[in-house]
Amino acid sequence: MTTIPPIPPHGEHQTPEERRQFAQRFIIDARQELETGNRLQAGEKAWGAVAQMFKIAAERRGWQNHSHRLVRDIGFHLLAAYPEYSSAELNLALFDAFDKGHRNFYENWSSPDEVTAVVEDIEMFLPVLDTLASADMRPFVITSRSQLNNLRNLTDNDGLQMGDRSDVGFSLRHQPGGNGSGGPAMQPDSQ
Repeated sequence: MTTIPPIPPHGEHQTPEERRQFAQRFIIDARQELETGNRLQAGEKAWGAVAQMFKIAAERRGWQNHSHRLVRDIGFHLLAAYPEYSSAELNLALFDAFDKGHRNFYENWSSPDEVTAVVEDIEMFLPVLDTLASADMRPFVITSRSQLNNLRNLTDNDGLQMGDRSDVGFSLRHQPGGNGSGGPAMQPDSQ
C-alpha cells in the first residue's frame, strides 16, 4: 500500500521538501481520481505534480512562478538549460500534462485513456523532474527568441537581449551590471 504524504501546513512559502510531498500526493490523488472516473481532476493533479517540481527550480533561482504561463516557461527554460535531461518522451509528457491534463480540466476534451497516459508518464518522469529542479545553476547564453521571452518573463527583466549570458544562470538575483546579490554580472556573449 502506498503511503500518502501529508499535506504540508499552509503558508506563504513552501520548502522544496514540502513541494516534493505535494507532487507525490498529487500523483497518488490522480491515480485515485482515475479509479473513480474523474479524468478532469486526475489530469489537473498530474499537472499539479509537474508545477510543484518546477516551482522548486524557480524558487532556487529566484524566478517568478505565480502563474500557469510562468510555470510552463520554467519547464521550457529548464529543458533548454539542461539538454542532457531533455528527450522527446519527456517533452511530450510535459506538453501532454499541460494540454491533456491542465487545459483538459477546463475544456473536457481528453479521453480517459489520454489522461491515464498523462498520469503514468508524469509519475514515471517525476524523478527526472526532481533532478532538474535540484540541479545546480550553470552558465547560460540566450540563443533563441523563445529563451529570451521565457527569461524576460521569469526574471521580470525586459532588458535582456539575444546573446546575453550569465555565468550563474539568469535570475531575479543576478541582473546585468552585477547589481544582484553578489553574483557575477550577465554580459553579452563575445563569441
